[in-house]
Amino acid sequence: MTEVFRAAIARALPSPERVRESLLRLSDRDVQDAADYFSAVLPDFDVALVLPGAAPLAVAVADLRGAFVVQAERQPSGHMHLTAPDWPQISDELRDQARPARAVLFTPQLQSGLSELEVMLAATHQGWTMRAVAAGVAHTNDAGRVRMELQGLPVVTPVLLADTPTGLVFERRFPQTA
Repeated sequence: MTEVFRAAIARALPSPERVRESLLRLSDRDVQDAADYFSAVLPDFDVALVLPGAAPLAVAVADLRGAFVVQAERQPSGHMHLTAPDWPQISDELRDQARPARAVLFTPQLQSGLSELEVMLAATHQGWTMRAVAAGVAHTNDAGRVRMELQGLPVVTPVLLADTPTGLVFERRFPQTA
């Protein structure tokens, strides 16, 4: 599973810019391959929280799981704001559940983890329980993965990348884990 998605990332290596562009321009087949992976390994959730650039993947997984999709957008004030076209209906339905809503955060690349932490805080202010971070790509040289795991959130990713003097490469020091 995820061979198609990993191949799309492999074509962009070793350039960080090409990886970023590749993640923004994934084919429908690449997105579906990654969505199948995430649908199989993520814990149950009610809300897919989406950082910019991760919408196609989050929507595909949410469709497979029957979950709501909520966008995280940076406001001019600098704060992260949660929004959706049908926000009042979503928040009412989630509030009416017998338990707190369960959320998974989707990000195209997990690097520093700071934006992800901001979204996590916005979600907890809604009373939602964070279940995991789904990253298209996680960078092992950056602090994002550690920041998320210190918050008790597992990071689920089909691709770990390491930054080397020659550019980005598939991580070989750690096994691929979900």
